[in-house]
Formats: sequence, C-alpha cells, structure tokens
Amino acid sequence: MCVNPGVRLRRYPAPGPLTSDDFEIVDEPQPALEVGQIRVESIYASVDAGQRAMVDRDSSYVVKMKLGDAVRCAGVVGRVIESRDQEFAAGDYALIFSSGVWQKYIVPVRDRSPILKVDPTRQPLHVYIGLLGMVGFTAYVGIFEIGKPKFGETVVVSAAAGAVGGLAGQFAKIGGARVIGIAGGNEKCDFVTHELGFDACIDYKAEDFAAQLSAACADGIDVYFDNVGGDILDAVWPRLNVFGRVVICGQISQYTGAAPRGPNLFATTLKRLTVRGFLANDHYEVLPEFQKHVGLWFHEGRLKHFASIEIGLENAYRAINNLVSGGNRGKQMIQVTPER
Repeated sequence: MCVNPGVRLRRYPAPGPLTSDDFEIVDEPQPALEVGQIRVESIYASVDAGQRAMVDRDSSYVVKMKLGDAVRCAGVVGRVIESRDQEFAAGDYALIFSSGVWQKYIVPVRDRSPILKVDPTRQPLHVYIGLLGMVGFTAYVGIFEIGKPKFGETVVVSAAAGAVGGLAGQFAKIGGARVIGIAGGNEKCDFVTHELGFDACIDYKAEDFAAQLSAACADGIDVYFDNVGGDILDAVWPRLNVFGRVVICGQISQYTGAAPRGPNLFATTLKRLTVRGFLANDHYEVLPEFQKHVGLWFHEGRLKHFASIEIGLENAYRAINNLVSGGNRGKQMIQVTPER
C-alpha cells in the first residue's frame, strides 16, 4: 500500500489570513485494516470556518490543535478501495459524515460519526459534502430543532451567501417564514435573493446597513440564525421581538484573532429571548429525518446547492482564507483526488 499524504499543522499562524507555511504535507504509512474497517480514497473534503479557529495558538474553539496534528474537517466523501466491513465493498462510495481528515486515504472510526454509503448516480458527489452532509445537517438542526420559526415569522440569517447560511434560509422558507439575509456586497446579496430565494438581503458593508435592516424587518425579528457575531449581532439585537430566538451557529468575526464583541444581554430578560448555541453532532437522532426530507426537497427542486472547490491538499490554506474572507459561494471544499 502506498504512502498516505495528509495536511498537518506546521506552525501556529499570525492573526489574519493563513499562509502556505502554516501547514505541511506529510507522507505516512498506512495501517492494515481490522475487521469492520474500510479504507476510503478521499475525493472531496470539507473546509469549515471553524478550522481557522482551531489552528490558533490560544484558540477557545471546541477543537484545539497541537503542532504536528492532522487537520480535521467536517466530512469527506470518497471511494472505498479496501473493505473488511460487510456493509461496504471496494468500489462503493462512502460519506464520512462529520469526522474527516485532510489526507488522501482515511480509515474512519465508526464511533466518532456516521459512515454512510452514497450513490454518485443519484446526485453529484460534492452535494454529499454540502447539502446532504454536515453543512446541510447543521442548517437543518439550527432552523427546525433550535430556531423553530412559525409560519409568517421573520427570520434573519447572517453569512447568507455561505454554505450553512444559504441552506438555513432556504429551510426557513420551506417552513413558511419570511427570510432576510445578510451578506457582503451587492453581488452576494443578488445571489441570495435571486438564486437562493430569500425575500431580501442586506449588505452589511453599506453605510446605512442598520437603517436597511430596520426597513426590511419593520415588524421586528423573530429568529436570528447567527454565523458571524460581532457588529452584525449588535445590529440585530435591538430589533429582536419579544420571545425572539437567537441561534448561535458560528462566530466567524472572531476566528482570525479579533477581539470579541457583543450586545447587552439584559435584553434577554426584558424581551424573554432564547439564545442557544449548538453543535449539530449532538442531534444525530434526527439524521434519518434530515436525509429523508432534504433529499426529497432537493429532488423536488425546492433547494439549491452551490460549491466552491479548491484543487489539491497543498492549497488547503487558500480554501480556509477564501471561506473566512467571504470569497466562497456556497459550500467550500477541497478536491483531493479526481472523481474518475
């Protein structure tokens, strides 16, 4: 069996964009399979905003990396090249649902996350990393398990042109809500409204952003799906309605070493707000429901999926920078090997 190249943390980065020297590609031998294991050749690997936080020296993120550690990610889809598991045969395609690693070959551990057989003739492989992977599951849990918008309520989603935000808004629309996105620049706002079907999208870079947000949410905000934190959360906070719900999915404004900001939490008492952070992997009991509903909605044409793909493990740092800077459209990922 050939060696296995993978991305490891070479040094802790300075605040701001990553450089190629922050990571290194390391070749390692591959272990023999044990009974119940499979070996997967990675094709697409997830790139996640949280990866920028986990590589910082003083990270407070849920995952903290040490120098030399392999870089973990929220999902890999690939081809089974060897199997000692009765459920899989060589040539099958597998989705390592949430505990992938940036390397060419992976022997996944079942007790860390689900390993699902997928069909590349049913939908493109990259869809399993986005819409039908951890990204879609995160948006689904945040909207339907945490935010629970009612028909006719107003839902605001930050980072609305991104992978999770774009799907969260689409799910809220399917649930009957009025959905307002927040994104950076006219091009992204047009994408959110014209391609993703949001009712409106506000450019947070605009000088009159707060005024535009108030105009778009004249009756207040019932659910805020937060991917950003910082100044945008500050702008949303006073516009929340009584009994409003704030779903804390991410805080990307803090992932590059910026000092944290935030609103006056006393409003949670005055307005009886619910503010809840979540990790989607605490909710695997709804995974079958998610797969059933989202797969059906996609085939019915009620959901759209977009992907930004960087080629090659050596360009992983570029993929993270693209995601953190907002340069991606939809799900950011790396193509590790060709589909063939």
